[in-house]
Amino acid sequence: MERDILLERLERKLAEKEKEVEELRKMLSSKTLEELKEELREEFKKEIKAIEAKIAEISKSVDTLMNEILYIKSELKSQEKSKEIVEIATEEDVKEEEEKSESADYDDEIIIVD
Repeated sequence: MERDILLERLERKLAEKEKEVEELRKMLSSKTLEELKEELREEFKKEIKAIEAKIAEISKSVDTLMNEILYIKSELKSQEKSKEIVEIATEEDVKEEEEKSESADYDDEIIIVD
């Protein structure tokens, strides 16, 4: 009988200890989960910062390229404008050109007299 009482007490103590162990496991697992979550948050923050830095770098590159494109576009427009400017010849200029061409025709001719 004493043995049964002793076994019963030991069984209760064992059940209590098992409950404590289970609670400790739960606490550890929840702590571990919280630690893992925190580690993941930190890793995500680092990755996000790296991505933000890359985006900023790409944004600067795009701005630089846009400025280059605008510069080239303005240069092309200024070249087109300079090509469009044409001097209009006056009647006097046309007469002078005709006289020059006529006199040039006579300079090249050789006249032979017998």
